[in-house]
Amino acid sequence: MTPQQHNRLTAALATGLFVVLAALLASFSSRPASDALQQRPSTFFTDPSGARALLLVMQKLLPSAGTWRRPLNLLPLPENRERAATLIVAGPGKALAAGEAEHLERWLDAGGQLILLTADGWPLRRARGADEKEPDEDPPADDGGAIASATFLARYAPGLRWSKAGQFRNAPGSGASLPAGDFTLRRRRSFAATGNAEVIAAAGSAPVAIALPVGRGRIVAVADPAMVSNGALRRSDNAVWLVRLAAGWGSGAVLFDEYHHGFGEKRGAGALARAFLKTPWGWTILQLAGAGLLYIFAYRRRFGRIAEPPLPARASPLELVQARGGFFAAAEAQALAAELIVQEVCRNRLKNRRKNFDGADLRATLALCAPSSESRAAARLGALLAKTQNGERLSDGEFIELGAAAGELVKGSAS
Repeated sequence: MTPQQHNRLTAALATGLFVVLAALLASFSSRPASDALQQRPSTFFTDPSGARALLLVMQKLLPSAGTWRRPLNLLPLPENRERAATLIVAGPGKALAAGEAEHLERWLDAGGQLILLTADGWPLRRARGADEKEPDEDPPADDGGAIASATFLARYAPGLRWSKAGQFRNAPGSGASLPAGDFTLRRRRSFAATGNAEVIAAAGSAPVAIALPVGRGRIVAVADPAMVSNGALRRSDNAVWLVRLAAGWGSGAVLFDEYHHGFGEKRGAGALARAFLKTPWGWTILQLAGAGLLYIFAYRRRFGRIAEPPLPARASPLELVQARGGFFAAAEAQALAAELIVQEVCRNRLKNRRKNFDGADLRATLALCAPSSESRAAARLGALLAKTQNGERLSDGEFIELGAAAGELVKGSAS
């Protein structure tokens, strides 16, 4: 291979390696989370329809900003500066339950600010009977922009109407909620009629936000939910306006409602059990459990009878013989083993089986208890016994022969 060919091969390999690394980096890079199905202005999505950018901006500029993924009837009241003072609800997909609406009114009356971006007033979910089915979707607005069913905003601004949705438009912003200077607001729709409500923001000549006082709090109704979307924020000053609305109210802490976008909080068994125990039924069960434990402690009640300890399993006779044989083999006590065997033979041959035989009279006793027909086995057993008593060691064959002779005498006594 010539140097020119070697250089070309090196360049080709380097180019191929560069292409492979670029493809790997592109495949592992983060892709924007999209919501192509429902186009919700949710903080979980980074596509043009999502609202992730606004959450990130508020987390940088405000004391606290996060998401709320539980029903609104669990929202804590803004009684101190550590709790959220502003709740942003942008284009909710779920209707507002009656219990949530009542608690939301108490939250507003306690000093909370609700920034509600909706094009239908946020329909209320009416109570259903036992046999009545839940409708598939909420009733839409009519052609004139008025809401065809009861809505949350209709309680405070019954004359509110929306214009029809069009293309995104940028227009100079004006109103009490905007600071002095040149600000541009981007929106698709506005309010066609606001009644007696105070207009706090307008895009050109079209009102886009009104303020509705509720007790010590207020509702800021925004005509177009898309004003919080990522696509609108990058082309206008919508983020500056919304941050100013939140920062100027209370502690400046903000929560984005994600529960009505369909992102409910997943709670474990422990959290559900604690939530249940806080209810009246939970307190009842705790009291019953405490009374039961007190009864058990006071009367020393047992759960069942006293169980006898299990009896140990008995060993078989063969295992007992093997254990004793192993003991004698380990101790090398042939003389003791032979004497015990002969003593057992004598007990079986004589009437007084409780008598112990030891020493020199053991061979004489063996000769007396063996009849003439078994004298040969008795003599062999006695000779082997004498050999062990004299300190001699029996071979394995001789020890087996001793056992066989003893067994023959025991069988003769049994017959």
